[in-house]
Amino acid sequence: MAILPKVKLRALPTFPSRVVVESPILLDTAGGIFTFSLDIDALLASLQSSFEPIHSYINQEITSGASATVATNAKTVRVNKTVGGAITLTMPLAATMGPEQILIGDWKGDAGTNNITINLTGSEKIQGLSSWVIAADNGSICLRPIPGVGYAL
Repeated sequence: MAILPKVKLRALPTFPSRVVVESPILLDTAGGIFTFSLDIDALLASLQSSFEPIHSYINQEITSGASATVATNAKTVRVNKTVGGAITLTMPLAATMGPEQILIGDWKGDAGTNNITINLTGSEKIQGLSSWVIAADNGSICLRPIPGVGYAL
C-alpha cells in the first residue's frame, strides 16, 4: 500500500469565488470541501522531456580501413580490424560531442604492431598534443571533450 503525501493549502477566498486547477493537480469539491490531489502519471508525463538524454550514444566498431572518423555520438570506439594494419582515427570537434567521456580501445589486441593514431580536428589538442598514439596491445584511452579546446585525458 502506497503512502500518499499530503499537501495542505490555506486560502481565504472571498465568496462567491471560482477555483480552477490544471493537470497534474486535481480538485474535488464534494460536500463543499475542496480536496486537492496530484495526478502522478500526468506529472511524470509533463516532466519526461526534461529528463530525456541530450545525446543518443552509440558504440562504434571499426573493422577495416587505414582511417576512420569517430562519430559525434560515439561513447565507445572499438578498433577491431579483421585484417591487421595501422589506423588513424579523426576526432570531431569537442563542441559537437556530448559531455560524456569517450573510450577508444584496441579490441583486436594488436596495437603494439598496428598502432592506432588519434588525430584532432582544427587546432584542438589532447592536453597540448595534436595527436595520440595507442601503441600497446589492448591499449585504450578515455577522452573528455572540452568545447573550444579539445580533449582531456
